Amino acid sequence: MTFEINKGHFYAVGVGPGGEDLLTLRAVRVIENSQVIICPRSDSSQTSLAYDIIRGFVTHQKIIEHNYPMKRSQEQVRESWIKAAEIITEHCLSGKTVCQVTLGDPNIYSTCAYVMPLLEKTIGLDRIHIVPGIAAFQSSAARFPFPLTTQEDRLLLMPATDLSAVENAMNHCETLVLYKVGKNIAAIYELLAKKGIAANARAVFNSEIPGREIIFADLKNALQSTPGYLACVIVYIGRKGWDAV
Repeated sequence: MTFEINKGHFYAVGVGPGGEDLLTLRAVRVIENSQVIICPRSDSSQTSLAYDIIRGFVTHQKIIEHNYPMKRSQEQVRESWIKAAEIITEHCLSGKTVCQVTLGDPNIYSTCAYVMPLLEKTIGLDRIHIVPGIAAFQSSAARFPFPLTTQEDRLLLMPATDLSAVENAMNHCETLVLYKVGKNIAAIYELLAKKGIAANARAVFNSEIPGREIIFADLKNALQSTPGYLACVIVYIGRKGWDAV
């Protein structure tokens, strides 16, 4: 069945981690058939990374770069996305096809996550659609010859902002994926070393972003670099076979 693209509808489009060749065919179709494209841009950046990915598919579309705060402030984030929802609502109600592009997948720590609940009240659930994308943890894991899961393994994805939560998570999964590593990378390494599993950790900064990706097969080597926001650490803790269930 062909995925329908309708006027007056909103599409949250995952554009993958960085490489334009990781866009799905569906994502490209929605982007090419939209009249308005919302491109999130952090207040600390001069460009929108999401727009850089889709640039080659933009012809006639109206591009709106929407600033959002890179701060741990619920109030500031909400104010930013209330404004975005107002812009999207206005264009949808005027009969335009609108999409918002977001790095990775719209359902995983994305900017779209703040907008969709607001749009439910203004344009209705039947006009809101999600186009999944490849997440950064998937493209990061693809850099190493180790599967994320086999048999009964548990995969846990979480922010690395709370180290006590990270330590607790290690007892409940076989593979741990950490986002938002930031300034905690040294503390994360020390924690893994204390557990005796530091050698099992890998890191990728800026996965698939041309000219910016850095791959660390040994997490210790990453301590000399500045992770930034788009950093992913993968910890291969162990395996849980069928006989362990």
